[in-house]
Amino acid sequence: MSKGFKNLIIIASLLCVSCIAPGVSPPSPSLNLNQDLVPTASPPVEVRNVFGDVFEVFDAPNLSLTEARARAAAVKVRSLVEEGHGSGSYLMAYGRGVVVTAAHVVRDQTVMAIDGQEGETVVGKVVFVDRENDVAFMVVPEMTSRTAVRYRPDKSYDERLIGARLTYTGFPSHHDLLTIRGYVSSLEHQMIVTNMFGWFGSSGSGVFDRRGKFIGVVSGIDIGHIGVFGMSIPLASIIWVAPVSMIDHQTLKVRILTTEPPGSINAFPGAMAPRRGGVRN
Repeated sequence: MSKGFKNLIIIASLLCVSCIAPGVSPPSPSLNLNQDLVPTASPPVEVRNVFGDVFEVFDAPNLSLTEARARAAAVKVRSLVEEGHGSGSYLMAYGRGVVVTAAHVVRDQTVMAIDGQEGETVVGKVVFVDRENDVAFMVVPEMTSRTAVRYRPDKSYDERLIGARLTYTGFPSHHDLLTIRGYVSSLEHQMIVTNMFGWFGSSGSGVFDRRGKFIGVVSGIDIGHIGVFGMSIPLASIIWVAPVSMIDHQTLKVRILTTEPPGSINAFPGAMAPRRGGVRN
């Protein structure tokens, strides 16, 4: 056998050895290696009211169940005497229909206009305002164009919140029903700092985690300071959330249970250009 032929055999043997990993069994025919890459079909998400009736059906791949419920519960909160608006969430708390928003949206008023969809407007009676923590609750009559979410507050406030995925639906500027996603970035000054979009008019939007727990309300947009002429600019992707873990839930419960909701009304003049929304340094 010639030397050149022997070398050819050795090279071919080395190539065969390099293509086989010793000790690795071939994949089982029953194992789908692409199962995490190809999403499986999910049934539509049905959003029901407190009586079990189907309110709206969403395609599951786009919205999680929590996002769909937050979107169906979002309302616009307006003053009866001043221009501008904020946002809020329609909840079922202690067996009563309520709307939660930011205290700076309510200000010092005792009643607010609550806009749902399809032209529905009801009156919300302010029963609880915590100005230090920027959270307010109103008792409202039953709404037909919105679906109440059961109030399940997250009463924790510690480092375990960092990284939690969040969602809210609000009404920034002239927009209608914007569903926003984000996450918790830090905890500062008894507030939750998040990375998600916000703008004037979205203040008061109810913020939920992916388990459906109520975290708090959008409180303000962070401010960045630059050195040119001492200017400050709003940082629309850094949002302060007022946590409900800081409020007095016992007082809240008593006030909700002892207040009768006001009657409903047909219409109020709208506010096309919101002029408030909470800016926090």
